[in-house]
Amino acid sequence: MEIQLISGTFTVAEAEELLTAIFKTKIAFHQNKIRTIHDAEEDIKHSERRILQLERTLREAINKMKEKGQTHTSLNAHIEVNTMSRLTQ
Repeated sequence: MEIQLISGTFTVAEAEELLTAIFKTKIAFHQNKIRTIHDAEEDIKHSERRILQLERTLREAINKMKEKGQTHTSLNAHIEVNTMSRLTQ
């Protein structure tokens, strides 16, 4: 199942606001995992690395939009949902 989340043209400020909100949600997800999981240290390290990667990607995307000097930008985002059997460990 594919869900179209964002599709359109936005001002650079609007696009920055949308991207920041989406990235903040994903970062908060990983921060919550770090606070609540009692799994292996490697899981915590993974979340910490992912947070840094997300922050870097967001900065790069915003900088790229702003350096072009354009007033508007196009954003398209979708989420792909695939069901799967429960993972066994």
